Amino acid sequence: MSTESFIASKLAKGGERWSRTSNTIAWISVGLSVAIMIVAIAVVSGFKQEIRSRVTGFMGSVMLVQPGQTPINEHYPFSENLTYRETLQAEPGVTDVAGVAWRSGLIKTDTNIDGLYFKGVDSLYKLDFFRDCLVEGELPDYHGRISNDILLSRPTAQKLGFSVGDDVVAYFIGEEVKVRKFRLCGLYEAGLEEIDNRMALADRRHVQRLNGWAGDEVSSIEIRLRPDVPIERMADRIDEFVFAHAGEDDTALYVTQVKKLYGHLFDWLTLLDFNVLMILALMVVVAGFNMISALLIILFEKISTIGLLKALGMTSREVGKVFLLRAWQLVAKGMLWGNVVGIAVCLIQQWTKLIKLDPASYFVNAVPIHLSIGQLLLLNLAAAALLMLLISLSTRFISRISPDKTMRIE
Repeated sequence: MSTESFIASKLAKGGERWSRTSNTIAWISVGLSVAIMIVAIAVVSGFKQEIRSRVTGFMGSVMLVQPGQTPINEHYPFSENLTYRETLQAEPGVTDVAGVAWRSGLIKTDTNIDGLYFKGVDSLYKLDFFRDCLVEGELPDYHGRISNDILLSRPTAQKLGFSVGDDVVAYFIGEEVKVRKFRLCGLYEAGLEEIDNRMALADRRHVQRLNGWAGDEVSSIEIRLRPDVPIERMADRIDEFVFAHAGEDDTALYVTQVKKLYGHLFDWLTLLDFNVLMILALMVVVAGFNMISALLIILFEKISTIGLLKALGMTSREVGKVFLLRAWQLVAKGMLWGNVVGIAVCLIQQWTKLIKLDPASYFVNAVPIHLSIGQLLLLNLAAAALLMLLISLSTRFISRISPDKTMRIE
């Protein structure tokens, strides 16, 4: 143990009552600040993960479309048999590549009418997202013969008065009106009302026939990515990939991303990021202010000790290190308890969904939580570094203390 550490440990055991009270307030302040920062980051990360997973569950993360068209395109098809499709699917970060066909239609009942987009998918389309959101009935099975099964959102079914197993008559308006009868096999609810209330899942072969397309023609190709892969960066990479690998027989396609289609949702998440930064800065300032106050109290209380240490040959820097070590003991104690409390709150919310939200306003029915070990380590390191930087400023007071004057103070 160094001399500075030994003296710091002795300082921790002494002190007046008001000094001990100040120290207690200081480490509790640090603990509360760290706990609040952990919860804030966990909540925002949770919102990001939930919103991204739900939006990309409907549309994919990146889409290949005809130039000038949106992914929901029912007039300009292209062949999904691209020469580079298998190579694209093998790209790091890509989990699935699927062609989909879209057609707008109307569902009419005796008392109500509603417009929907029918999303046509094939038997190879991964329905994991809809399986997670399924609230009643079963998922459609599009293997074998053309299936009449469709999947609707629960709000849409309730609005139109449908139950699982009912026949659903849909009207498709074009040069002529086409009528099709489907069977409602299941209900899903993802919490994104503007998508939930506007989309039905159907057999792709039905949609292709309605549009007058061949079996390999689609509206767009959805590319799904791993949750940890940045969408913007991967979209740029896929754009370069398509440009480099497209053959002469391939349709010229444009790369777009889900953030452009639902930019308002991701803008809302960006606004949350700004709010969290403000919270983090405020918590660091509050904790730093309390720590500086506590350290100054210790310095004034031990002013004669500082003079004695200087008289014995310690430099101002060495004496400052003594009090920085004492401050670090308080910071470390506060951060330890802050992590315990913050992580406990996050785990309780994650397991119990105790705090509920209105899905119409927040897109989820409970406060989402997601916190990785990397985020936790980075937060603790950054908070500790900033706090110690703020505290080190107050130790400059030591250089102005004169041994011949302070040693007279009782």
